[in-house]
Amino acid sequence: MAKTMTARKLDPEVALQCLVGMDVGLLLIGARGEIRYMNPRAGEILEVHAEDVVDASVCDLLGLSQQGPLGSEGQVWRTFSMPHTQILAKHGEKELTLECRVFPLRSRSQGDGGVLLLEDISESAEELEFQRNIDRFSSIGNLSAVIAHEIRNPLTGIRTTIQLVQTKLPEDSALTEDLDDTIKELDRIEQFTTDLLQFERPKISELSQANINEVIEKVLSHVALRCSEMGIQVKSELGSDLPEIPLDSDAVRQALLNIVLNALDAMPEGGSLRVTSSTRRYRTRRAVEIAIADTGSGISPQVMEKIYDPFFTTRGTGGTGLGLSISLQIVKEHEGRIYVRNRSQGGVIFRLSFPVPEEIGE
Repeated sequence: MAKTMTARKLDPEVALQCLVGMDVGLLLIGARGEIRYMNPRAGEILEVHAEDVVDASVCDLLGLSQQGPLGSEGQVWRTFSMPHTQILAKHGEKELTLECRVFPLRSRSQGDGGVLLLEDISESAEELEFQRNIDRFSSIGNLSAVIAHEIRNPLTGIRTTIQLVQTKLPEDSALTEDLDDTIKELDRIEQFTTDLLQFERPKISELSQANINEVIEKVLSHVALRCSEMGIQVKSELGSDLPEIPLDSDAVRQALLNIVLNALDAMPEGGSLRVTSSTRRYRTRRAVEIAIADTGSGISPQVMEKIYDPFFTTRGTGGTGLGLSISLQIVKEHEGRIYVRNRSQGGVIFRLSFPVPEEIGE
């Protein structure tokens, strides 16, 4: 005769240990989307303390719109039912890609609230985005080097010939000014070929332990006068006690400068430039991160798809379109990541992530 299995009531202490030990974030939610309980894993993911968010709304905690499905009057809290859904949550200037699921605690009619499970899939989502950008132009890099070398060789001969002709002209010759203009154009081509070579393989010297804040401060010092002249307010919030990480400081400074200059170009009528640094713990790694945010007009979806493409520029004849491509390559050479998003309040935010070696302690 088969044994009849009966459900046993779980001891409250055992239940609590299960919640605390879960590797998935868990929140108990009230009838209007307010937080009743948060387990430690959810606190780690969202970088908050449970006691600071009890009774707060899920919507506010995740930086979402109250008019959305997770708002206090949202459909989710009427049914306490939501299948696996990816959500882009915001915590200050940081963004998290979360996979969420909601289900009721008991029956929908009893109004006992429900459970929100969340997992941080930012690392895998951002990795796919970064790799997609790298793949878009990896083959172009090899072609760029060939083109640059082939252009540089005849340029040297042309410049030498022009300078020789200048020495044979009378001092008051009208041709002298024309030849000077020609040399300036040659200089532009020379700079373009230099950028091509830098794009193909950014010059990365031997890495040495460095504090990223010092690199940031040099970049901001470099653009301080220009920001003042343009009416751009600079705000820097640099994290304290950041670990030193292996960097080519000069190369990273160039990568940051390219991004900052783009931000300034996006604010011709003035605005605000905000730069922050911090550490971030992912599931499989720890990173030092830099966020560069502007208050410009943002980037259209059509342009967003191309901003890292070599030779793509919105500055007309004022740029080669290689600045962000070079920045992407420099970050890649450091085994880092770079991401860009339009900000909900206007403008754009770039986030650069550099790995912290495992041997460096917390």
